[in-house]
Amino acid sequence: MNRKNEFKINMEEELIKKNQTDPAKIIKKYWPYLLGGAFLIVLASGLFLKYALTEKKDDQPADGSFNVTSTDSAVDYDGLTGRALDGVLVPPEQAELMPYAVMVEMHTEARPLSGIAKAGLVYEAPVEGGITRLMAVFDATTTVESIGPVRSARPYFVEWADALNAVYAHVGGSPESLNRIKGLLDLKNLDEFSQGQYFWRSKQRSAPHNTYTSQELLSKAAGANDWKPAKFRVWSYEEPGSEVIKGDYRTVQIPYGGSYTMEWRYDEETDLYTRYQGGKIFKDADGTAVTAKNVAVILTEQRVLDEVGRLYIRTTGSGRAMLFSHGQQADAQWKRTAGEHISFETVDGLLMPLARGTTWIQVVTRADFMPKVDLSSEGVE
Repeated sequence: MNRKNEFKINMEEELIKKNQTDPAKIIKKYWPYLLGGAFLIVLASGLFLKYALTEKKDDQPADGSFNVTSTDSAVDYDGLTGRALDGVLVPPEQAELMPYAVMVEMHTEARPLSGIAKAGLVYEAPVEGGITRLMAVFDATTTVESIGPVRSARPYFVEWADALNAVYAHVGGSPESLNRIKGLLDLKNLDEFSQGQYFWRSKQRSAPHNTYTSQELLSKAAGANDWKPAKFRVWSYEEPGSEVIKGDYRTVQIPYGGSYTMEWRYDEETDLYTRYQGGKIFKDADGTAVTAKNVAVILTEQRVLDEVGRLYIRTTGSGRAMLFSHGQQADAQWKRTAGEHISFETVDGLLMPLARGTTWIQVVTRADFMPKVDLSSEGVE
């Protein structure tokens, strides 16, 4: 081989080596393969992320009934969905309407109360003076012509109402509750002192037990203030048509003290708990008995805030709870973080499905006030 040809070959070899190591030329030559590989990596990452977000935890049932992120209102049951407030099956357009939370007193001079039997959720908790007070929560589609007597706010009720994104109706409030209301910029605050057109004073009752409102007036107030529905954390409910095993726990007494001690008596035929006060059925002003599908008793702490005896009651964190439905009793724990609706869990940390319908939450602040339970239907002595 002559020197000229040898030089030419060496130059070609050097050029080949350069082409093989030049990044720009490698990309130009192999870009279709590189693009395809990148697409496969992105696709695989997306599938992995979807799996991670949707995969049920090992300690959750396969049917998802304890899935904390699921909303019953998103599930279709023959064209109906579970209402956010109480799980009752309704047309989809009624499932996530704005709740109305109304402060209602339990003072003996306020009885009989109005509208309580139609509430989808009721909180009962101690206030000053050794008495209790209610926060009755109504779905926007429920027709209630009279609700009351409406009384003043307390800070713990304010927090429970805020967690539901509800219209909160009351007549003034304690200094702590009014300060709490000012600090909650998104609270739908309906105070009779500033928006009295949505309440009325009954001539049949003496003050301060004579203030009332209605579902119609609450709806008008929401429209006038341009308040819009907002989602809140929904409870887990039993699957429609699932087998119900009825238990033997017939009577649940809450010893609040004096005329405020009350009990729930379970009727197997109706599968409802009826409220008794002073040994008699507790009835609405229209004669309707007050009933519930679920009774939840939660234990928390209180402390006295002022010389009047107004209370601070802890609403966040966790604590002991007892749940009653279908004549059964279950030990549980309640949990709540600020701004979130209360939840009920098993001792193992799984959400407890409730029966669809009205729930009463009985708040007690002493361990000896936890329910006295009886297997008979004659009441607890």
